[in-house]
Amino acid sequence: MSEPKTIPRNQLENLRKSELIDIILTMKDDDEGSASISKILNEVIEELDMIKKLVVSPVSVINKKMDALEVEIGKQAEIIFKQQLYLEAPYRKERRANVVILGVPDEQEYLSGAVNDADKLNKVWEILGVNNVAGAHRRLGGTAQGGTNRRCRPILLMLQDESQRQHILEQAKKLKNAGEAFKKIYVKKDIHPAVRKEWKRLHDAERTEKERAGNVGCVIHFNTR
Repeated sequence: MSEPKTIPRNQLENLRKSELIDIILTMKDDDEGSASISKILNEVIEELDMIKKLVVSPVSVINKKMDALEVEIGKQAEIIFKQQLYLEAPYRKERRANVVILGVPDEQEYLSGAVNDADKLNKVWEILGVNNVAGAHRRLGGTAQGGTNRRCRPILLMLQDESQRQHILEQAKKLKNAGEAFKKIYVKKDIHPAVRKEWKRLHDAERTEKERAGNVGCVIHFNTR
């Protein structure tokens, strides 16, 4: 086969693709044009080979599956969150006028001379400056054998007026300075157990972060909003 430079232009135009490829591949190594074309062809072949490997790569397939899975998880999480809000709505409505009083001495124990829970609660209301508290109350949890408990069971107070609950919560800080018998008594909102569990998790995480050596001097608190 003749060298490409000796083939007239009109003959080159009439060459089939396979013939042209054969001519290119048989060019002499010292020909600069041939070396340049060969280099370009090799680079294209290498790039195509790399693309093929990436397309069939298991890592590429796994990444696509993981991306799709993350999208699906995000959708499911949003659905679950909305379902929780829907299911918890009745519970929040039931609890919106309730408070839980912690630290009130249990049965057979005195609080500033008071024996039964009704009188003990009246002692608390006196300190808070709250009058005419109307609502039913009961202890949460069962008693231990023998009728005594090492820890005071919480008292659930179901008020008739939501505004009165808010007033009690606002005045609860007075208990800290009311003497030894009352400083360990706390008044909290009655919240859903799942919410209470999540608050505990956040409080524990906050305490853990505050205790880290790398966080010395940092102000750390969790957002309750």
